[in-house]
Amino acid sequence: MIRKLYFLIPFIAICVLAITSCDKKPSYVPKTTLADSLISAATSVQDLDRAIFLCDSLLETGDISIFRNCYMKGSIYTRTGRPRDAEAILKRALAETPENTYDSLFYFQCVKAMVEYTRQKNDDEGLLRIALPAYEGLNTLVSRPEYATEAYDILAEILQYVGMSQFNLGLTTEAEKSFEKCYDCIQKVRALDTSWKHDYYATVFLFNIAISYSYKDDYPTAEKYLNYAEAATKDMASKENVPAFVTDMSWSTYYINRAMICHGLGKQKEADQAFAEFKRTQFSKTSTAKIHEGEYMMRAKRYAQAADAYAIVYQYLAEYGSEITLDNMEYLIKKFTANYKAGRNDSALSVAAYTFEHLDSAIIHQKKNQALELATIYQTQQKDAEIAEQRNSLLQTRVVALLVAIVLLTVFFIVYSLLRRRAARMKAAQQRIEGELQIARDIQMSMVPHTFPHREGLDMYASMTPAKEVGGDLYGYLIRDHMLYFAVGDVSGKGVPASLFMAQATRLFQTMADQGMLPAEICTRMNKVLGGEDNVNGMFVTMFVGMLNMDTGHLHFCNAGHNPPVIGGGEHHGDFLEIIPNAPIGLWPDLDYEGEEIDTIKGRPLFIYTDGLNEAEDPELRQFGDERLLSILRNTHFDTAQQVIETLAADVETHRNGAEPNDDLTMMCLKVI
Repeated sequence: MIRKLYFLIPFIAICVLAITSCDKKPSYVPKTTLADSLISAATSVQDLDRAIFLCDSLLETGDISIFRNCYMKGSIYTRTGRPRDAEAILKRALAETPENTYDSLFYFQCVKAMVEYTRQKNDDEGLLRIALPAYEGLNTLVSRPEYATEAYDILAEILQYVGMSQFNLGLTTEAEKSFEKCYDCIQKVRALDTSWKHDYYATVFLFNIAISYSYKDDYPTAEKYLNYAEAATKDMASKENVPAFVTDMSWSTYYINRAMICHGLGKQKEADQAFAEFKRTQFSKTSTAKIHEGEYMMRAKRYAQAADAYAIVYQYLAEYGSEITLDNMEYLIKKFTANYKAGRNDSALSVAAYTFEHLDSAIIHQKKNQALELATIYQTQQKDAEIAEQRNSLLQTRVVALLVAIVLLTVFFIVYSLLRRRAARMKAAQQRIEGELQIARDIQMSMVPHTFPHREGLDMYASMTPAKEVGGDLYGYLIRDHMLYFAVGDVSGKGVPASLFMAQATRLFQTMADQGMLPAEICTRMNKVLGGEDNVNGMFVTMFVGMLNMDTGHLHFCNAGHNPPVIGGGEHHGDFLEIIPNAPIGLWPDLDYEGEEIDTIKGRPLFIYTDGLNEAEDPELRQFGDERLLSILRNTHFDTAQQVIETLAADVETHRNGAEPNDDLTMMCLKVI
């Protein structure tokens, strides 16, 4: 059975936002304009009790139909966290027969809402019972030009859910036909309405279809639908008024899906490239995206990175207001599996204990939901049959809960026994590892310079603070005649692997700078060496490499996927340097890097840093941010390069407010006078 499509939740939220924030201009004018205005006015000021009162009053006076009434009240109940009331009112609408085409539109809106609700309950058979009879009626509705756009919208969304449920029930051929019909509806509605909103809806549906195929290991078909989604995303991004965060989230979702599908197709380099693009998006920093990242890392069997990503699980559940239920325990199981396979037994044991601790409350929560659902069903016309069905479902839930409890108990005692048996050896090993890590830290710190050139007309200073015992940041410089070569870099990942990659990158930079190469050539040569066949873990490093004429201030530089430096002076007394980003070093060995140059930077301080600065987080996970960085640099009088770096280090520490560093922090500042 296909696992829960976790991309669906954020997409539904943004769809609602898009609908409420866009001007909807239908080509028809219903007679209920005034009634709709009254209800909408109450809803817009969050007076939802009055909106419900108006819905019922206008129904009694005949100003709105039962279908409009149920659709509006169902939407309000859903928004206010009353899903059982929403289900009851929607079922009331589905029990009636619309008398005209306008009522049919709202009847099918109720069908769509009921399908969505049934999908959330993972009731695939129930979903098909509701959705399939509506198909013919919707086909009739799309033949009316004034209703075609909305009818195709409804039909496309229902068909994607139908296809998913058919997949879950093993009806593969039927699912394929449903997905093909869904795509056909998407294309028709985009032809009828060329606004960005429908491009966005298209990406939502197509991403979900692609995920469905990837979970069936049908990666070629998944790639086909992902390519459709890419085309829709490009169309959306090219249009006016599309919110930037919608575009960013769509590309972020595209790239993480591309990484998963390319990995399934055995195209690992393309998968790594897509993942690197995913990490560049703002959405990738959210807890939802971290869950997606963990899924990809589990598929790629990079368990340590998966465990790092799933560190967000507790926060993710808290952000969505989710108490621990049998449905969302899958996130805890993924977190446990990642830590266990990564060899992090303490963390695995902690997750197992946490899950077991909340299992009773999850079962109680499920029973309460079942009881409420039985009470709702009792009020419907088919109460006897549905109660029997719900009792059967409740029995199945209890069996599942019992199996989950047995599995977790077994895992808990296995891990606990292993840990007790190995406790003494682990303590000794831990002391040895700590000693070795301290030695590794000392060696790593010895590889970066701690003294800086004492040359008239040049002021230079740098610092590096690893987040763990050893890190992946680097900086260095080399003087060759009147030329100063300098570099700042950030290796993917943390810990010992990152430090080893950092050591290799540092050595290559020093060697190639000593040969008098230009920065772009240095990056090209380093990329060829680091991106070779030996890089089996797909590691990479972002770098800013510069070559400064200390007499004239002329600067040659190459930016390999690194944060843009800040250069002083100018109208604003400091701005981010406009750069060609290039790609990080180590991903694609055949790339040729492009360099740039500035005639002179005399009198203009140059500040280079790693993302441990602008992405430093406080206890509430708020980041230091680019704007704050610029503000400090613009308002800090330059006395010395060391003074600038120490000022920023102090501000970062104040911002963290006791929180542990979430990344290595490296800064370099230089000025030619």
